[in-house]
Amino acid sequence: MAYFLGVDGGATSTACAICDADGRILGVGDGGPSNHILAPGGEARARTALETALGAAEAAAGLHRVEFDSAYFGMTGINRNTEQARMFERVVSGSLTTRIMHIDNDASAALAGALACRPGVIVIAGTGSVAFGRDPSGREARVGGWGYLFGDEGSAFAIGLAGVRAALRARDGTDRPTVLETQIPTRFGKSLGEIPILYYQDLVPRAAIAALAPVVTDAAAARDAVAVALVEEAARALAGVAAAVMTRLTWPDGIVPLAPVGGVFKAGRVMLDPLKSALTARVPGAVLVPPRFVPVVGALLLALAAAGILHTPERLALLAATWELRSGM
Repeated sequence: MAYFLGVDGGATSTACAICDADGRILGVGDGGPSNHILAPGGEARARTALETALGAAEAAAGLHRVEFDSAYFGMTGINRNTEQARMFERVVSGSLTTRIMHIDNDASAALAGALACRPGVIVIAGTGSVAFGRDPSGREARVGGWGYLFGDEGSAFAIGLAGVRAALRARDGTDRPTVLETQIPTRFGKSLGEIPILYYQDLVPRAAIAALAPVVTDAAAARDAVAVALVEEAARALAGVAAAVMTRLTWPDGIVPLAPVGGVFKAGRVMLDPLKSALTARVPGAVLVPPRFVPVVGALLLALAAAGILHTPERLALLAATWELRSGM
């Protein structure tokens, strides 16, 4: 039997999925973060994350150290044909065997999954943020993804950080009152004043600040004026990077599907409504569509395509059904 591997590696976790040539997902597994491979300890961290996720996926599939026909890796912070990609290839070569291997950034897998390999654009808002698209002619464009110091506008980290700032200003009396002043420390488990101190001491990871984004979106859903303003600002920022991608590409019929991907959009309409308004003001032909598959399934689609296997309706339907079964989603 032929086996195919899809991997989605990021700042929070690494996901692996294995399928057969029919598109039947056989096993799914998760591991730790696998980004920043050039940082001290990055290669070892990536290897541990990959081997943990792959081992869990193989165990779920009842397999052990199989040879894959094709494997596709969508990795945060890694682009094809770069030093990072070459280093990650060494990690892969020591962890598994595959006849065909492709390594690219995580946006490629997210786009393939969200739109089932059809032309269009995605805006990703997880711990970080980026927009990526491919038009009907095959041209690609990418905007954002510059990390939390230089970009990542509209990301969970940006929203969580903005919430902490707003709460601190409310406490200091320099800005409007907001429920975030009490809700953020309650969720964080520390007093409000401790949060920046612990962060400056490197005792709080970025993921912990990003985890505060739902506090802000929940407060916005409850119509806290400060939180509403923060969410609308994040939505405008995400619309901006998505629109920049759209205008760099060519859309013959004037319609551009945009799929929102990432944990920020779990907030639902409180984030999606202002995103839609801000986007259509910039690109009237933009249409928000729900993502069809998660990024790791997008990586599987790209692994299948690399082996010359077509994405028929039957294969896509089997992928969807078995993903729901195997992942519990």
